[in-house]
Amino acid sequence: MTKPMISGPQGQLAMLDGGSPSGFPVLFLHADSGRASQWQPVMDIVGTSCRTIAFDFRGHGESAPAADQDYSYAGRAADVRTVFDALKLEKVIVVAHSGAAAVALTFAAQNPDRVVGVLLVDPPTDPRALPPEMRDGFLRDLAGPNALQAQKAFYTSLAGPAAEVRDEVLGDTEAVDPEARLGVAKALATWNPEPTLAGYHGPLMVLSSQANDTPAAIYRLRNTIPHRVVPDVGHWIQLDKPGVVADAVLDFAVQVTS
Repeated sequence: MTKPMISGPQGQLAMLDGGSPSGFPVLFLHADSGRASQWQPVMDIVGTSCRTIAFDFRGHGESAPAADQDYSYAGRAADVRTVFDALKLEKVIVVAHSGAAAVALTFAAQNPDRVVGVLLVDPPTDPRALPPEMRDGFLRDLAGPNALQAQKAFYTSLAGPAAEVRDEVLGDTEAVDPEARLGVAKALATWNPEPTLAGYHGPLMVLSSQANDTPAAIYRLRNTIPHRVVPDVGHWIQLDKPGVVADAVLDFAVQVTS
C-alpha cells in the first residue's frame, strides 16, 4: 500500500493505493467527516484480487481544505475525477459509504464510460423525509462553537455497540476542517436523490444496515435497485463486518466485469 499525495482541483489530496496491481481497480469513497482509512479492513481483503484505491476528501484526514470552500457533491466529484486522471484509470468500480453515495452517483452519471458499477454501503435515507426542524437544528449545531461535539454525539448514536469502531469513527471526526464538516452536512441536507439516480444507468447495488432499512431508503425510490440488509451492525458496516462487505464487493465485481 502506497500513500501518495496528488494535486486536486482545490488542494492536495491524500491517497491509499494498493492491492493487486494487475487486478480490476476498485475506488472506495468514505463518509462525510470520515477518512479513507475507514476502508482499510475491506481493502486488505479485496486487494488480494483487485487494485484498491481510496483517498481523503477535501478537508478530511490528511487532505487539504478546499481553497474555494466548495464541499458540494459536484466539488467532491471533481476530486474523484482528479484521482482517475492522476492514476490513469480507464474503468473502475466505485464503492461509497454513507454521504459519499451522492458523490459516487454524481461522478458515475457524469462519466458513464469510466464507471462499470456502483456499490453503496449504508447510503443516507432520503433527506427530504427528515423533519425540517431536525435538519435545520443539526446544521445550526455544526455552524456553532460546539460543532465537533455535536458531530461526535450524532455519530455515537449511529456507530453501534462496538467500542473500537466508535472510537475510530469519533477520532476521525477530529481530522476534519470545520468548514468541511459544515459544508458536507449542508450538501446532504439539501440533496434530492431523484435526479442523481435518474442520471446514472449502470449497475447499482446497496448494502444497508437494519437502522436504514426504512420507507425512506433510497433503494425504495427505484424498485430495480437490488439491496441487502446486513444484521447486527452500526452505520460503519465496513468496520463492523469487513468480511461481509468485502465479499459483497468481490461478488459485485464479478457481476459487472464478466
